[in-house]
Amino acid sequence: MENARYKILFIEDNELDQMAFKRFIENNAIPYDCTVAGSVAEAKRVLAEKQFDIIITDHSLGDGTALDVLHSAKNAPVVVVTGAGDEETAVNAWKAGAYDYLVKDINQNYLKAIPITVENAIRHNVVEKKLQLLCGAVMSTEDSVYITDMQGEIVFVNKAFCKTYGYKEDEIVGKNGNVLWIGRHQSKNTRSVFQTKTVGSSWEVGFYHRRKDDSVFPVSLSRSNIKDAGGRDVAIVGVARDITERILVEDEIRTASLKLKKKNQLQNEIAIMVTETLQKLLAGNNLETAKRLVDDYLDISRIEAEKIELKPQPFSLTSLLSEAVEAFAPLATERNIELKNLSGDPELVVTADQDRIAQVLVNLLSRAIKFSPPGGHVSVQAKDAGNELCIEIKDDSPPLERNEIHRIVHRSDWIKEQFNAGREDLALGLRIAKELVEMHGGRIWAESSETKRNIFCFTVPKAAARREIALEVSAADMN
Repeated sequence: MENARYKILFIEDNELDQMAFKRFIENNAIPYDCTVAGSVAEAKRVLAEKQFDIIITDHSLGDGTALDVLHSAKNAPVVVVTGAGDEETAVNAWKAGAYDYLVKDINQNYLKAIPITVENAIRHNVVEKKLQLLCGAVMSTEDSVYITDMQGEIVFVNKAFCKTYGYKEDEIVGKNGNVLWIGRHQSKNTRSVFQTKTVGSSWEVGFYHRRKDDSVFPVSLSRSNIKDAGGRDVAIVGVARDITERILVEDEIRTASLKLKKKNQLQNEIAIMVTETLQKLLAGNNLETAKRLVDDYLDISRIEAEKIELKPQPFSLTSLLSEAVEAFAPLATERNIELKNLSGDPELVVTADQDRIAQVLVNLLSRAIKFSPPGGHVSVQAKDAGNELCIEIKDDSPPLERNEIHRIVHRSDWIKEQFNAGREDLALGLRIAKELVEMHGGRIWAESSETKRNIFCFTVPKAAARREIALEVSAADMN
């Protein structure tokens, strides 16, 4: 800040003192851009129009005091000039928010202290603003930040810490940081130190901390010493991140892997591919996609173990198709695919597990859109096929043979190809669709009568469906 040019507002109702101040600045070539105000009212008008680096004001003014100016000073530091022997007034001004005060003497020697006082006040103001910015950043971060002295006593916590650990600030400040750590003897599920996957290919050390309610949770923790101006350690700052979600995802991966590896060789290969893909997703912090992949993986495991229980209820299959097409419209538009619902007006009401049938539609529509070339067409249509209801999904992807769908969902090389191409949702989704359709007593197949068109079909047994014409029902009600 050396040789900086400051904007100064000097407030003084005595013209002789005004002249003395200006003369002192000019004679000493001090780089100030000075604005002079002769009253509180004038000072407030000036402050409403301009910003200043510092304000120097006499305490007793004709229409008020320096205290009246302090309320309009905005963020500029204020130095109050008081009469000789008026230290009590100066202290009151300091308590009201003034940075410093100078005692005005008869010989005007106080002017000599102005340059160093101004420099110190502005430096202090800059540091204070930086501290406020730093404090705001620390208080708003989602990571839990706490500071202890060198004896381990907690002296500061941010809002995220209080939310995560369950303490109010006054409950935790003053306590020893050891209160956050679990005891030495813990079960294997709450081991005090463990390894967890982090961004990239490396591992990081994790710890288990304890909340106020004694619940234990995993954290990624970094700590560093805070040094004073002399280089001496004076405090320790800890930054803790709750990694419960990451650990849960990792645990789900391990659990699902163990279950699938007990199946046949195909399941072993799928488990390896899923694990590798999840590691990539976790490394990219893509937890949402990782969670969906884990859910698909677990669905396959439950299907294999016959642990999926269908919850049939009547619902409109026609409406479900419309909702699915509407949901996929943005993806189709993004890929320049024309997506249409060709179902007619009749309402087809089916008794089945609505969420699982919706899952089948999502998986098949996702495949159709992603495999179709830009400018292609995808359509979905529900038909009454005598003893069953049939849903057809047509697309412009490379055609498959009629029984190909049954073969590819059990082919490790096709599944691996989808994972390598970043289509992990398709690798497992098609198999899930097949299994869910067959659990409902239906069939799923591909029929490609044209060289450039692919048709995926699945059915719901007629015994579990009924056809109703909405308009006819409405007319009957009216009669």
